[in-house]
Amino acid sequence: MLVTLGATEVAAGARMFSGRVARHRPVLVNGIPGHMSWRPDGTPHSVIAFIVAEGRITGIHIVVDPAKLASIHPSAPS
Repeated sequence: MLVTLGATEVAAGARMFSGRVARHRPVLVNGIPGHMSWRPDGTPHSVIAFIVAEGRITGIHIVVDPAKLASIHPSAPS
């Protein structure tokens, strides 16, 4: 597990993934707000879940492991 603290570091990490996706959309991840993105070929690229407390994001969980993403079956956005 990688832990990153600080808004600048988190934003820089998020930017790293943004150029590799073709489509994305908000989703619920185990009942919490999240975001899913797909590669140009329609395969899942990443799932991001946001932990929110008192109106603020207090944690972010990102899954990019292809084996874990393969078990997720929402349809890719058109």
